[in-house]
Amino acid sequence: MAERKKRKFEGEEANDIAIMMKDMFSKLSKEQNQRFHDLQSCINNLSEENSELVKSIELMNHKYDDFLSRITRLESERKTDKVIISQLEDRIETMERKARASGIEIRNIPKTSGETKNELCAIVKSLGKTLNVDIHDHDIRDIYRIKSKDSTNPIITEFSSVLKKEKILKASKDFNKNKSKGEKLNTSHFQIKTPVKPVFLSETLTYKAQRLFYLARDLQRNYNFAFCWTSHGVVYLRRDENSPQIRVTNETDLEGLRKE
Repeated sequence: MAERKKRKFEGEEANDIAIMMKDMFSKLSKEQNQRFHDLQSCINNLSEENSELVKSIELMNHKYDDFLSRITRLESERKTDKVIISQLEDRIETMERKARASGIEIRNIPKTSGETKNELCAIVKSLGKTLNVDIHDHDIRDIYRIKSKDSTNPIITEFSSVLKKEKILKASKDFNKNKSKGEKLNTSHFQIKTPVKPVFLSETLTYKAQRLFYLARDLQRNYNFAFCWTSHGVVYLRRDENSPQIRVTNETDLEGLRKE
């Protein structure tokens, strides 16, 4: 009897353990299923996010390519514009040079109070007498002073022809040639009652040519160039009497000469 009870108890215990294990496995299975479901949802979300990210990247790549294309086009247009601007500047420079082709600049002539154009013409005629060049009223198309940084207010004389201008400039060079410093063209040759000052004649230059001439003279002083001059509005340099003349068209030319 006791043996039966014992077997019955053991059977019930084994059955309880089986039920308990079944419940445990069932619970574990549910948990695993839930975890798998959550993981699957997470993967799906990540997949959707990744898909959106890919779309965003593709859109950015498209915009980047479009941006690069625009930059390339703008750069090409900028280069074209620079060429056009350079051509226009050259044309303007040529036009301004032609407009000044018959003019000379006379520096260091003192200005008098209430000075008139007739008085300026008289100064130029006096210059002609000194240089042995006939200058008449009809040779002078216009005459005036311009302001300058050193307050010398140079006299600009526009002649009726380039030939007359060239003749005067050549006569000036011939007059000063082989003369001592005090004998070269100065204010005493104009019967001006002031302390004697040297008088300088040069072509009337455009603003660009004036700057190039100024920079070229600075280069001449510091880099052992013997000659610096202008002819027909163009600046030239020469290292010595036996060297070829160098035409200076822009500041880049001067930079290249500094590096030689």
